[in-house]
Amino acid sequence: MLLPGRLSASTLGDLLGALHRERTSGRLELAEIRGPRGRSVPGRTHRIHLAGGLVTTVESELPVPPLGELLKRTGALDDALLVTLLRRIDAGDPRSSGEILVTERIAGADVVRAALEQQRRLRIEALFAIEDAQIAFRIARPVVSESWAARPLAPGDFLHGRPRRRDAGKAPSRGPHQAANDDREPPPSGPRVTLVATARDHALALLGLGQRAEAADVRKAFRRLAGQLHPDRFESAPVEERRKSAAQFARISAAYHVLVA
Repeated sequence: MLLPGRLSASTLGDLLGALHRERTSGRLELAEIRGPRGRSVPGRTHRIHLAGGLVTTVESELPVPPLGELLKRTGALDDALLVTLLRRIDAGDPRSSGEILVTERIAGADVVRAALEQQRRLRIEALFAIEDAQIAFRIARPVVSESWAARPLAPGDFLHGRPRRRDAGKAPSRGPHQAANDDREPPPSGPRVTLVATARDHALALLGLGQRAEAADVRKAFRRLAGQLHPDRFESAPVEERRKSAAQFARISAAYHVLVA
């Protein structure tokens, strides 16, 4: 499958639709470039992770409410508990907010999962405001499943009602971020993007890191995953679970050595 090299040659809805139809697993990267309305931040990169064509994670610097704020709005987190979470983060706790909330019993797994799903929908909505970007696609990374992890977004959350390239000649219903008088033709699409990856890409993906990761980031990510997957943690587990964890540990170890060699 080929993807356009530029977002302006298509739409985000078309890209996600194509990946969904092919049940693709991997990471769609959008590196912003200057658009006609000057709203872009050139170089700012957004990442959409997919598994089987469904959106599982959205990484973006576009402003959306943090997890703690979303939980507070629903009444699942009061001011005192929110302060507890923020203090742990400020103290340098390397865990994600969701992991801290659940493992420290600050909030229940179900409410954390629901808030993460809401946050992901807000992020994907914000990405439809991007004017133009260079497109890249990376291979999938394995994810260590947690009981509180959010479910993948349904197609209705990232496809239905979205602007599509095929609607360009019509009078389509526009999303909230689209200017009503913007009917200019997009610039040339640039080279097509094929779904390939280097050994370094694969190693970074295994450790859950982006292209700009430095040696300290690699060590930190490896320590975190090794703590979750080290065979010593599974000594009393069933044989199949021990084998699975050992294989995962071997993969992240190999990835670590590729990146630090």
